Amino acid sequence: MKPIKTRTLAIFLLLISSAAVAQTQRLNPMIELLEQGETVFGPIWGDKSPGGAVAVSRNDEFDYIFYDMEHNPLDVPELRTFMQFMLDPGRLQRQGRPGWERTILVRIPANGREMNQWMIKNILDIGAHGIITPHIETAEQARNVIKSMRYPQPNGSPDMEPEGQRGSGYGNAVRYWGINRSDYAAKADLWPLDPNGELMVMIQIENKLGVQNVEEIAKVPGVSMLMAAPADLSMAYGGDADAAEAAIQRILAVAKAAGIPCAITANARNVEQRIAEGFRVIIAPSQVITIGRPLAGR
Repeated sequence: MKPIKTRTLAIFLLLISSAAVAQTQRLNPMIELLEQGETVFGPIWGDKSPGGAVAVSRNDEFDYIFYDMEHNPLDVPELRTFMQFMLDPGRLQRQGRPGWERTILVRIPANGREMNQWMIKNILDIGAHGIITPHIETAEQARNVIKSMRYPQPNGSPDMEPEGQRGSGYGNAVRYWGINRSDYAAKADLWPLDPNGELMVMIQIENKLGVQNVEEIAKVPGVSMLMAAPADLSMAYGGDADAAEAAIQRILAVAKAAGIPCAITANARNVEQRIAEGFRVIIAPSQVITIGRPLAGR
């Protein structure tokens, strides 16, 4: 038998090492950072063009992207194109494993009271890493979102509930995630309900009814994080800044008690305050993220 050449052996060992990394590391970098106790930062991204997607892929200050389809057109083909241009083949090759450098969370237009499911299914089948749901007001509404994001679980799973209602057409997601269908079905579940899940849901609390029911909302299995929405809460409380801030602090306290992160929009004037208060997910423009990351030790 001929001896294995040194270079061939090195390549073989690299492949084994990459496979081991792929088995132990997260596909979703936002979850990985939150599990490490970090504060994460991302913008509400406006430029949906291919060039905008490439700019996102090259900005190492962004941990995730807040892709808004609530106040922008519900254009799923545009989302698919954007996500494909976010992929950088060269960086993926250097990374040596599946996964992304930027998590993409997509906000749907439907308010919680609409009990919508088809938008969520459509967006997840494109390959999005999570859903942002506006105006969740009750635990029932939150549970509907969770059900629509989950596949029915295999018999004997420890987390059978809430019952998954997502259909089994994987669409573009398998290609975008870079894994096979069976692995996708296993990993496309909600964190932290499934500790190995790679999907996330951000539950927005934006009005008085949502604040009133926030404790019960946070108890719904599958909720990844709450979001306190300052602008809508200000409107909901008739412009009373003190009442809106009290609502924000209540949402934050409930999230902490439930052991899940809390998100909030921030600006240059209050980003330090929000980080110090314990908000773990900061939604802000790029210039504010540049200020905030060092304040959070990033």
